[in-house]
Amino acid sequence: MNFDYIGSFIRSFRLANNESLQCLADRSGVSRSMIAQIESGQKSPTIVILAKLANAMSISLEDFVKAPTGLNDIKILMPSQDNIVSKKGSVFVCHQLTTRSNSSPADFYQFYFTSHGKTSFSANPVSDTVKYIWVEQGELTLFLSSKKIEVKAGQAIKFKASTPHRFENRQGPLAKGTFFVSYENNIQQ
Repeated sequence: MNFDYIGSFIRSFRLANNESLQCLADRSGVSRSMIAQIESGQKSPTIVILAKLANAMSISLEDFVKAPTGLNDIKILMPSQDNIVSKKGSVFVCHQLTTRSNSSPADFYQFYFTSHGKTSFSANPVSDTVKYIWVEQGELTLFLSSKKIEVKAGQAIKFKASTPHRFENRQGPLAKGTFFVSYENNIQQ
């Protein structure tokens, strides 16, 4: 068996959990130096060491030793003239970066305003959809049925996509950001 990926997996796990080598060593019973050598690819772990690390990381041993799949399924998503889904000439430009499919549970979009103005969306006819909007720049005024909500740069909002809504960007820096529509079975608000 080839365990080349395990060292980088352990290191990524530790960093993602803001955990030191010593902390993982204390929890697993595997020495700090052994973990460091596994992470750097200098040593291959035995099954006993793998079991201790998997237990300390709350990962099943099977998932821990199974080589990751789908690493070559990475796709760079970029806006282009070919994926614009907004009306031609609109001040609101929207690029559809992904479409819901068996491999993607959501539609993902990038949007921006070319000048101040507004746009409207028809309500999504599927009742169990949720829209998540994140504003990267500017300020977006969201009219959600009869509610007016200001979403500023660095903020996000979540709501049922089946609710009629529209965006406005009337002043300040031109708004831009991303949103995705998730097709969920049960919405918990």
